[in-house]
Amino acid sequence: MKSESSKEMYTTFLNRLKQVYVEDRVKDGVFGAMMKVNIVNEGPVTLELDSRKFTYTNNTSTTSDK
Repeated sequence: MKSESSKEMYTTFLNRLKQVYVEDRVKDGVFGAMMKVNIVNEGPVTLELDSRKFTYTNNTSTTSDK
């Protein structure tokens, strides 16, 4: 995704989180910057997203069941 599109999607995501959760608890940094953060888990789930660990694949091929 291009930088401008991904920044827009990120901003939309953050704004939605702030609407459905406690706005003061939604934190962010500088978009696209490498950041080192410390967190305190306050719930049953922690999601960690690290784009450096993703493998991008092309899923445009189709298969049919025979």
